[in-house]
Amino acid sequence: MNRADPRAAYDDLYETQSVNEVEPGRYDELIGGEPFTTGWVTVASVFDDDGRMLLIYDEDDEAWMLPGGTLQPGESLTESVVREVDEEAGVGIEPGRPHSAIEVGCTDGERSATFTVVGFEATPLSTAVGSDLGVGDESITDAGWFTDLPEALFARDHAEALFERAGPA
Repeated sequence: MNRADPRAAYDDLYETQSVNEVEPGRYDELIGGEPFTTGWVTVASVFDDDGRMLLIYDEDDEAWMLPGGTLQPGESLTESVVREVDEEAGVGIEPGRPHSAIEVGCTDGERSATFTVVGFEATPLSTAVGSDLGVGDESITDAGWFTDLPEALFARDHAEALFERAGPA
């Protein structure tokens, strides 16, 4: 297992940070969630041979997004992104290099916590999307291939940066 921070190996990553101020009760709730307890989330910018990007639709967020999620115990960053894309979109991938590292945090004014979202480029093993999307309590209702990014897109800046860096030439 290698959870090495990709910022140590790549000097050309898209990097930014986002910190949200929340009420103390909400802070306690958030930092108990998987992203904050594991410290890592992986997402993939998966492009097919036609230059289309794979996205999933999350009904709870009412938005399309990059497939991805939190690391499981004992997983490497690349193992996590492979598992997450398969679980959420039903698409097997061959992960490439990381292209982004986003620090996401929250604070209640006195305490703060962060996790890192690592965005990988990836090649699909097939363009057929699955019919049983997401696992457990996830609200993923669709997956599809896009030549243009949809209006209702979660974390648009990050998705656009990955589209530009890892997308079709």
